[in-house]
This record gives sequence, C-alpha cells and structure tokens, in this order.
Amino acid sequence: MATSSRDPNYVRQERTADRPLSRYDLLLVVIPVVFVAALVLAQVFALPASTLLGAASLVCAVAVADGLFVNPPQ
Repeated sequence: MATSSRDPNYVRQERTADRPLSRYDLLLVVIPVVFVAALVLAQVFALPASTLLGAASLVCAVAVADGLFVNPPQ
C-alpha cells in the first residue's frame, strides 16, 4: 500500500547524506571529543583527571551556551 502526503501518518524521508554538517551537528560532535581528549591527556601525561574533566566541562559549557544563546536555532 502506497502512502501519500495527504495521509496524516505520512513522514517525508529526507536524504541527509547530501547536506553538509550544520553548526549544531558540529556542536554535538565537539562535546564528546573534548571529554575523550581530556581523558587521553590525563592518561598520557599523568595529569589529574578531575582537573582536565573540569576544564573539558567548561569548554563544553561554552559550546552549549554558544549554540543556545549566541547562535540559537532558527
């Protein structure tokens, strides 16, 4: 059975492979990368993990604040 756009349960499928990453996609990538980098630095250089994770939290808080308040979604 074919669905049409008049069907109330119709969901239009979008191709995401053709679109470049948006600013918000990049923000979602930055957050875990910063935390993983902090953990790697803590292991490699024998620095306190709590200090590096605290710094990573501040970096991520700035990224989230930028995404929510400075450049909010349109």
